[in-house]
Amino acid sequence: MPKSKFSENMIKIRCGNCKRINYYTRKNKKTVEKKLELKKYCKWCRKHTKHTETKK
Repeated sequence: MPKSKFSENMIKIRCGNCKRINYYTRKNKKTVEKKLELKKYCKWCRKHTKHTETKK
């Protein structure tokens, strides 16, 4: 089965407080060089926290 073109760009987004992986998203690694940092809702913390990109 051929590899999906989206699987290469998929990254994990981890909560800054509880360190759980809550989200998966895509990132263009050619244009964005820094780690992705977003403010998203964490269902375990039950509040909006800072989420950062993790290693694969």
